[in-house]
Amino acid sequence: MARWQTVRLCYMAGMFRRYFIVLAAVSLAACESREFNQLSLKDYEGPEGEAVVRHLLKTLPDVAPGVPKVYTVVKGPHLSSTKMNFVGRMADLKLNFVSGEVLTMMNDPDRSTVDPRSGLAPVTIQLADMRINGSASWEIQAGWAYKKVYERRKLILVKTETGYEVTKDERVEGNYLPEAAGVGDGDGVGVGTGVEVEVTPPQD
Repeated sequence: MARWQTVRLCYMAGMFRRYFIVLAAVSLAACESREFNQLSLKDYEGPEGEAVVRHLLKTLPDVAPGVPKVYTVVKGPHLSSTKMNFVGRMADLKLNFVSGEVLTMMNDPDRSTVDPRSGLAPVTIQLADMRINGSASWEIQAGWAYKKVYERRKLILVKTETGYEVTKDERVEGNYLPEAAGVGDGDGVGVGTGVEVEVTPPQD
């Protein structure tokens, strides 16, 4: 074999070794970025995610009475927008959903976001973290925000024969004060709803 061919093969072998080392490192990082019992972001838009969104919308306080509302649903720590066919499964709620991808940031001191079509600030529902907590149970961090007001909650969701049930709904943090709005005692801790949530089967 000619010397230049040997050099070329050695160079290619080195390139392949570096490629697979980088690929392995990237794969490992991807694996380490999500714990074994944590759902993938794609699965956040499954029936469990829908059940949680429905629960949050059902229990959402009216922080601005009389003001028209639009709603957007995001997922994960980086607030990735959910697909419109996901929120479309909740059309029976007769709420105005908008995609997080179309929201516009205003040039104001608060850097607030609005729906460009209506000019309204959205009520944002976030599926922050979803983990399998058993064969038919999930531990979920979720929350809502409207302008400067927000609340994050920890929920336990269980599968039932007819749907899903939120058995625990605990306030984790937030600056919303229910007592100021006259809708509760303000602690929001350890609330077991005991109410089943029906979901719409996803369409392929």
